[in-house]
Amino acid sequence: MSAASEVPAIAALVRERLPEVPFTASETKTYADLRVAPARLLELMTGLRDDPDLAFDLLRNVVALDMEEEGLAARYQLYSFRHSHALQVSVAAPLAAPVLPTLTGLWPTADWHEREAAEMVGLVFSGHPDPRNLLLEEDLRIHPLRKAHPLQQAEILQGIEDGPPGVDR
Repeated sequence: MSAASEVPAIAALVRERLPEVPFTASETKTYADLRVAPARLLELMTGLRDDPDLAFDLLRNVVALDMEEEGLAARYQLYSFRHSHALQVSVAAPLAAPVLPTLTGLWPTADWHEREAAEMVGLVFSGHPDPRNLLLEEDLRIHPLRKAHPLQQAEILQGIEDGPPGVDR
């Protein structure tokens, strides 16, 4: 099966195996992209992992996105070692309540990915066992990958604008 025909085929297989979970499917250059509502994310992801014909046993990555007025989004890239197929699941979260359920109970790798997404963009993963920052200081409440957040403010808070001693800026 060629990669081009595999993309719609995997979306059709998910629809066949998980008919009770509503989602829309589209294609990227790499993946079938399944878009699901936040309230149905855990149900879809559990089915993708547990159904023997799908068997997505690896959460490759979680990408957090700032879609500006549309809110925040998470894109989960999954892979099945058993079947050698891959797909992406996208879910939007409104800025007013950017909350998604944690997937740490399904894939342990979600722990690190969700912590990074929370810290960098501001997604909140309900039920996450350890929501501490990974890269920024714990008391620093900024989200440096938000489009509306100027990185200069983070530099000012960290004292970067001061420069080395004896150098005028």
